Amino acid sequence: MVYRSNEEVESLVRSFLTCQLPVEAWTHEAHLTVGIWHLLRYTPIETLLLMRVNIISYNQSVNTPNNFERGYHETLTWFWIKTLHEFLEDFGREQSLTDTCNALFSSKWSDRNRALQFYEREKLFSVEARARIIE
Repeated sequence: MVYRSNEEVESLVRSFLTCQLPVEAWTHEAHLTVGIWHLLRYTPIETLLLMRVNIISYNQSVNTPNNFERGYHETLTWFWIKTLHEFLEDFGREQSLTDTCNALFSSKWSDRNRALQFYEREKLFSVEARARIIE
């Protein structure tokens, strides 16, 4: 994914926040985009609280269950917030939203399997990890 403008990024975020984003557009990159957008405005803890509420609401709007097997995942959400925060510390916050997201997508920070470098698969995909942050 490559963004061409800040408006394109803002449009995706707005569509997500208003539960109008098509489910097929709620990709890994879209998750990261929404995370970056929040972290440029809020602290990591505030971002976690907002992302939790918004992902659960979005999932409900597209009939994705939030249960022990699917939907919102607290540990993964926190992991990605921490990862994105580290990316922003490394990359900086002075660039445009478009440039920031595009740089993220072409970096090691966005690897969808990144969490498995820090967690055992069984632990990461446990009911406990879905329900609360585990380290």
